[in-house]
Amino acid sequence: MSGRFVFIEGPDGVGKTTVTQALKEELDRSRQKFEFLSFPGKAAGTLGNLIYEIHHEPMKFGVAAMSGLSKQALHIAAHLDTIERIIDPILTEGANIILDRYWWSTLVYGSVGGANQDALLKLIEAEKTLWGSRKPALAILLVRDAPIDRDEELSEWTKLRDAYRELAESESAAYPVQIIENAASIDDAVSQIVSSIKSLIVAT
Repeated sequence: MSGRFVFIEGPDGVGKTTVTQALKEELDRSRQKFEFLSFPGKAAGTLGNLIYEIHHEPMKFGVAAMSGLSKQALHIAAHLDTIERIIDPILTEGANIILDRYWWSTLVYGSVGGANQDALLKLIEAEKTLWGSRKPALAILLVRDAPIDRDEELSEWTKLRDAYRELAESESAAYPVQIIENAASIDDAVSQIVSSIKSLIVAT
């Protein structure tokens, strides 16, 4: 039986990395196997890691500036590479995946950043084509009123948060979407996620 995948989304500063790490520790005790991956990826020697570094330290590669659309195109390229080389084989072998980010980030950050919408949607369509019939077993969106340890203007951050909420509502018709308020304890958020995963994956 093929494995299934869950993805976790939310704007930078929502606590996604901390929640995901705590979730990993919890699911490591599960009787089912879960692999934890991220988009674009940080594993050494991968296209995803290269693109992550270009995104965060462009001058390291002699890149002085990038358009918002070209940046998202790079991310899509990393997604396609990861899906073909890593995700598909893992799911085919029957293991499950917890994915840190999905094409949601490409759409939200690209749209809020002013990227050409038609071109952006075509990039995302390429990724959807590669996913094929595979649908997420569950989408988790973390939200909160304000970011954790971020210097950016709150108004700009809330645009991202609100765009994610709108996307979550529209995508909920295609697969299960759970919005979790990450404002209390990490344990509370993780407990809610684990409960949903067990009902959708572990119990089946």
